[in-house]
Amino acid sequence: MCKKMLLTLTVLALASVTALAASKTGVVLSPDGRTTIATKHTAEPSKPYDNEPAATVIFNNLASKYPDGVYWCCEGGTIFGPANTLNGPEYWQAAGFMPATNASVTKIQVAVGWVNYKAGEYTDVIVSLNADDGTGKPGAAIKKWKSQIGGIGFGTCCAVSTERNAGIPVTAGTQYWVVISTEKKSDIWAAWNVDDTKQKSTDAILESFWCSGTSQQCGTNNNVWTSYNGYPGFAFAVFGK
Repeated sequence: MCKKMLLTLTVLALASVTALAASKTGVVLSPDGRTTIATKHTAEPSKPYDNEPAATVIFNNLASKYPDGVYWCCEGGTIFGPANTLNGPEYWQAAGFMPATNASVTKIQVAVGWVNYKAGEYTDVIVSLNADDGTGKPGAAIKKWKSQIGGIGFGTCCAVSTERNAGIPVTAGTQYWVVISTEKKSDIWAAWNVDDTKQKSTDAILESFWCSGTSQQCGTNNNVWTSYNGYPGFAFAVFGK
């Protein structure tokens, strides 16, 4: 409850100081553009939350026991394609996880919603499972999926994008990443919702963002992955066998 009250106050503050004035009704950007915030909860999505409790949990911060609040509807990491209509930098986001045991990844779920300022051509993002580069940042992609998220509106709960695979081996104690990126000519604006399960700052997870634009937009973080401890963390789950 306290977290939501603070987020509500943040929304009201950011609504008046957002650097990028051209925003979709009911959705604003933080001054640095890295966070997308819905100022109001919108209609529920048509796609249901796909929960398979029998699967082996490798990582999961989705509130699967609470289907009306699987994640926080109204705040997420900005996903911008290079041709986004707000003329912002290209933004990608990533979240890290470390398997406790050897396993094979068979399913990844991410809470990502579509915003687009105008009716654009692109309604998909690229979800990938990546190795670590050895320095605590996303490395090479192990597997990629094109995920159609046009039917999942940001500011809603609780649909997720689900990607399946026959089985991708992962090793216990090794850092891996779930990455949400975009196609080369994409104009998409989307957001990766934050989780609604962890109430302590000590539950922060390793995250990273990619910014590609001008030096004014990205500063010294231009065209590199920049990692940090994210709280609340991006909402996602990795299942396997």
